[in-house]
Amino acid sequence: MARIGTGNQGRIILERFIVFEGIDGAGTTTQVRLLAERCKREGIPVFTTGEPTENCIGKTIRQILKGEYRVHPSTMPLLFAADRNEHLYGERGILSYLEKGYWVFCDRYVFSSLAYQTIENDYQLVTELNDRFPLPGILFYLEVPPETGIDRIQNRETKEIYEVLTFQEKVYQQYRRVLSTYQNSGMKIRIFDGTEPMERIHEEMWSFIEKFRY
Repeated sequence: MARIGTGNQGRIILERFIVFEGIDGAGTTTQVRLLAERCKREGIPVFTTGEPTENCIGKTIRQILKGEYRVHPSTMPLLFAADRNEHLYGERGILSYLEKGYWVFCDRYVFSSLAYQTIENDYQLVTELNDRFPLPGILFYLEVPPETGIDRIQNRETKEIYEVLTFQEKVYQQYRRVLSTYQNSGMKIRIFDGTEPMERIHEEMWSFIEKFRY
């Protein structure tokens, strides 16, 4: 069964659920992969996932992010919340894996919505949409300067609408606000220097979660 606790702010906290956050180009996807590979070598059951998801709602979001469709800015937090709801509670969702004893590593979650969708929408509106979702037991945040993040994604074949320096600078500042908001939530929050070598970051992450394996 999923191990569930209650944070200091009254929010449900899901143990063995780890979220990786950062601006575009921060390296979250790489760290999810490295940590999952390490867990599998150690015999730890792990499920890796991310947002937007690969379900029908997530695929629609990805098309919008690629610029294939244009929607009103206020539509985006609604779509992400719907995608997240199915991601958590759906037949093959996060909760189903936690209940089977898996660790779940998620590339982006509630905190991305609060950092990205609040650039063009009221912060309180986005907060209210996401307040009902449980929090992860651990939040890993990879901090990199916006210029570094943009430089890292220059060679991507497909650019998304948020992948411009001026927007990423705003997201970077919003992440600071988000992290301060959840400082006393009961989650274990760890901030990493995302400009460090990826192997060093990985070892620090592994050392951190090892303490909570049992």
